[in-house]
Amino acid sequence: MSNVRIEHARACGYCRKGIKKFCERHGLDWNTFLTEGIPEEELLSMDDLMATKTVEHMKEQDEQS
Repeated sequence: MSNVRIEHARACGYCRKGIKKFCERHGLDWNTFLTEGIPEEELLSMDDLMATKTVEHMKEQDEQS
């Protein structure tokens, strides 16, 4: 499993301010998200469309690499 990073969320069209609010709403540490990312399984367990879309985008990018 991979960590989802801010770059993945930005590539989905989410703005930095919106991503930060998402982290606050879900109790995610913003600085950890910026430096290390968040494990994809943690995001998927939230059952949140923004999180799911970002994880799916990350996986698509990984497949193309």
